[in-house]
Amino acid sequence: MIRLQFDADGYSVICSAGRVMLLAKEFALLRFLYDNRNQVFTREQLLDRVWPLEYPVERTVDDHIYRLRKKLKSWDVLRIHTVRGYGYSLTLTDVQPQNHPSLLDQEVQDAVHGLFRKYQLLGQGNSIVALAAQQEQMGFELSVFYQMYTRFVQADVSWFLEREDFTRADRLYWMLLLYMCTAGVTDEGLALCECALSSRLLSSDQERELRILNILEAYVENGKPERAQEGLPLTLMVMERDDLDKFVMPVALMEMYMHLASNHMEKAAELSDRLEGMLSEAPYLRELGRYRMMRGLMLLRTGDVGNAERLMDEGLGTLDMAKQELLKIKAICQIRSFLKLCGSYPMLEEKYAAQYDRLDRDNSLTLHRPALRRWLEQTLSVV
Repeated sequence: MIRLQFDADGYSVICSAGRVMLLAKEFALLRFLYDNRNQVFTREQLLDRVWPLEYPVERTVDDHIYRLRKKLKSWDVLRIHTVRGYGYSLTLTDVQPQNHPSLLDQEVQDAVHGLFRKYQLLGQGNSIVALAAQQEQMGFELSVFYQMYTRFVQADVSWFLEREDFTRADRLYWMLLLYMCTAGVTDEGLALCECALSSRLLSSDQERELRILNILEAYVENGKPERAQEGLPLTLMVMERDDLDKFVMPVALMEMYMHLASNHMEKAAELSDRLEGMLSEAPYLRELGRYRMMRGLMLLRTGDVGNAERLMDEGLGTLDMAKQELLKIKAICQIRSFLKLCGSYPMLEEKYAAQYDRLDRDNSLTLHRPALRRWLEQTLSVV
């Protein structure tokens, strides 16, 4: 068990990795976070505990956290996590020390995480998983975000349920999407989604993405495309205001799905042509797989069942090749839901039900879903 020793006389902290000298408030802040490790505190709460009867600004906390991280960066056992839009949390981890010089080389760390960001943009989940698996051999530190994203694309529900070293706020957004994507969207799922938006537990980026994209697609999956239509003007305004180029294709795919569900075929065809052009210039695997599946749904609406099935299978195959396991599960849920809108296709319904059952067994979705739902309800009930 890792323990820190605090020497109040000299404001020094000792662990197996050595001794570090701190300033008085750095020392007090670290000691408070250590004594309350694995808990999340807002800046205001930290100011009340570490700066009582003083009147510093919230930026004071950020500055002290920055200095603590810089002074303690060689201690692999300790992490101070930023919970975006909320505050900070400290965790300790038993790890074997690594001797890679690259762990202390910021240029290497930046280069590796630049690769992660590029692979994420390109939708190459396979590359992300492969790179993450080489962490120890290559000598880089995997950020909290990519620790979670790597498991997220693989639909690894059990990992998220078991990782008590991450705070509930750290995990909330990912676990909410895991629940929504693996079971189809219900009224209960929508209620959890709406509760999360008002919880203040999400980072600003997560709250924005949930509001302008995820919940709109959830409305369509729940048979309420009109709610998605109502939210679309806000989405387009935020995308323009914040210059969110990376959302252009995902939002267009959501909008195409919305029009298909509403049987607005002309508008769906316009979006299909637009997406075709975008993907010819930027054939990102995640968006390409989802587009092919959506194009198949469009042909299903017109009764071209043979080509619809071919395109839906091509889309699922692209997601499988890119190791986008969660999006593949979500896509099959959408296909099965859409088949019910389009009439009676018993052979297709049986085919995609069997595919979902295989993915369900492989990823233990039914087994973990009750625990996942309880976790979300408990996390959001304390708000």
